[in-house]
Amino acid sequence: MIPRVSLETVALLAIIITCAHGLKIDFSRLAALRRPNFLTPKRNDMCSGNPCDSTKPFLCRSYKCIPLKSMCDGIVDCDDGFDEEPLVCNAASRPPIEDLITFVENERKWMVPKLFNGADPNMVAHVLIAANDMNDLREQLGLTDQNVELLRRAFEGAIEGDERPLLAMGMSDRSWHEVQYVLQKLLESGFKY
Repeated sequence: MIPRVSLETVALLAIIITCAHGLKIDFSRLAALRRPNFLTPKRNDMCSGNPCDSTKPFLCRSYKCIPLKSMCDGIVDCDDGFDEEPLVCNAASRPPIEDLITFVENERKWMVPKLFNGADPNMVAHVLIAANDMNDLREQLGLTDQNVELLRRAFEGAIEGDERPLLAMGMSDRSWHEVQYVLQKLLESGFKY
C-alpha cells in the first residue's frame, strides 16, 4: 500500500532539500498559500547555507552530512532513514524545481485548468517533484476525474510521441517537444500514471 502524503510533508521536504543544497528560501512567495504550521518566518538567517562540506552536501534531519551518492542507494545513512525516503528519492530523480515551475508557468494557460484543476503553478511544480503517482496528484492538488483522465492522455501521448491529444487540450504546436520531454522525464523518474 502506498502511503498518503500530505501537502505539508511535500512542502517540508522541499524546504529541507533546498536548505541541504545551500539555497535560501523566500517564504514571502508562499503568502498566497495556506501557511502550514511548520512554516514560520525566517529567523536569524537560519537557512543561509548548507553547513555540510562539499564532499558530503546532503544534510540529514539529524544534521549528519552524507555524500549525494549515498542518497537513495538502498542503504540507510541518515540516523532516521531520511536519505532513503521515497519523497526524497523522487525529488532527487526529477527535473529541478526551478525548471518545473518555469515549465508549468509557460504552459499555464492550457495546462493548469485542464490538467491541474486551476491549482497554483508553483504548487503544481512542488507536488510534481515528490508525487509517486496519479493518486498523489489527485489528493494533493484536488484533481477531478476529468483532470486525471486528461493527465493520463497527456502521459500516453508523450510516451507514444502523439501530440494530438495535447493539442486538443489547448497546447500550442511550439510547446510539444518541451511538454513531451518533461512528461517523459517524470515517467523515467518512477512516476506512475
